[in-house]
Amino acid sequence: MFLNATSLEKLTLVAQDGEMGKIKDLYLDDENYTIRYLTIASEKWFPDQIIYLSPSAISRIDFDKKVIEVNHTREDLREGAGLRDEKELDPEKEAEFADRFNWSQYWAGESVWGEQDTPLDSESEAASQQTAVSTPDRSNHLISVNHMKGVFSHADVFAGEEHAGYITDVLIEEETWIIRYFVVSTGSWSTHAFTLISPDWIEEANWSEDQIQVSLTLEGIEKGPLYQKNKAVTRSFEADLYQSYGKPAYWK
Repeated sequence: MFLNATSLEKLTLVAQDGEMGKIKDLYLDDENYTIRYLTIASEKWFPDQIIYLSPSAISRIDFDKKVIEVNHTREDLREGAGLRDEKELDPEKEAEFADRFNWSQYWAGESVWGEQDTPLDSESEAASQQTAVSTPDRSNHLISVNHMKGVFSHADVFAGEEHAGYITDVLIEEETWIIRYFVVSTGSWSTHAFTLISPDWIEEANWSEDQIQVSLTLEGIEKGPLYQKNKAVTRSFEADLYQSYGKPAYWK
């Protein structure tokens, strides 16, 4: 199942001792294209603070009840996971948060979540046996999803030298929190209002300029299967997409 960032932002985060507010932003790393943090801003519960939350801290997402359940208390997060400004998050803070809350050290291992393929549950046996916390290097960078898909600023996608569109959302694999697709608005050049672009197809990314170049052509995108926004993406649709673009499937 895929989660999309826009839908996640509408859910209420609930700690062990009550509601906390809604997601302010999501941050992905530009090496593995995986969501590493959710941020929470709530004047009621966290005045003058932005709370960082690893997917490791999420115990359940319930779209029927419109909540994301978190396995920490508000007080613990207020005391140990808050910053005054999002620009203050640095490798030392990441290590401090991982140590305090027993979150996955995604930077310490060969898998997408360090030693695991999915975020660690802080109460799991694997988490309790986590090795000493190391400090992440900065070969990767954390990128704001809201900035990438913003209304007034967004990341542009180029197929070769031609402008293919801009990012309006991301589709996130629920178990791993890997971004499998960017949802790209194609504008007026295509009969497809939106198309899906995998991070695996990126040839070059310049996030300082909010631009990515992918190994596709406009003609190829136009011939691909029609993506209907907000409709569930099935494995059959994915298979058609990858076959149409001549790309190896990530699930094989």
